[in-house]
Amino acid sequence: MAYGKFHNGSKNSGYSLSKALKDPKKALGAMQRLCSMREYCSSDIVTKLKKYDLTEKETQEILLSLEKDKFLDNSRYAAAFVRDKAAFNGWGPVKIRWALKAKKIEEEIIEQAMEQLPQEGQEERLLLLLDKKLKSLSREQDNSKVRVKLLRFAVSRGFDYEKVLNGVNKIMANFVRE
Repeated sequence: MAYGKFHNGSKNSGYSLSKALKDPKKALGAMQRLCSMREYCSSDIVTKLKKYDLTEKETQEILLSLEKDKFLDNSRYAAAFVRDKAAFNGWGPVKIRWALKAKKIEEEIIEQAMEQLPQEGQEERLLLLLDKKLKSLSREQDNSKVRVKLLRFAVSRGFDYEKVLNGVNKIMANFVRE
C-alpha cells in the first residue's frame, strides 16, 4: 500500500517520529520559531517541551538558551500580558494578577508589570463594562437581581469589590426601568 514519501508508519521510511521528538536541537529550533512569533512565558515553553520527551536537564538548557538569546523574557511577557488583557479583554487588575500567578511568573515581575497598568482609566473602563452588561440584561428583572448580576459580572472580570460596588451604585442610580 502506497502512503506517499512522508508516511511515518512505513518500515522503509527511515524516519522515526519518536526520535524526532526526543531531539533537543529540534525542540530548541521549534521553540525559537514559536517565541519569534509572539510572547511566551517560561511555564508555557516548559509545557510545550513536554511533548518532546526531554530530560529535565535538556529542558532547562533550552530555557536558558532561549533567555540568553532574548527569545524568552518573563518580564516582557508579563508587561504585554497586562497591557493586552486590560485593553482587549477588559480584565481588571485582580484577574490579571491571578492569571500571571497561574503561569508561575515571579511576584516581583508581576508587581513591575502591574505598575504599567494605568490607574486613572480603570474606573471609566469598569463603568463602560457595567453599562454594556446592564443593556444586555433582561428588562423583566427587578433592580436587586440586576444589581447582583452586575456585581458578580464585574468581580469575575477581576475588578476590586469596593470599586465594583461604587460603579454598580453609579450605574443603578441612573438606571430607569422602561
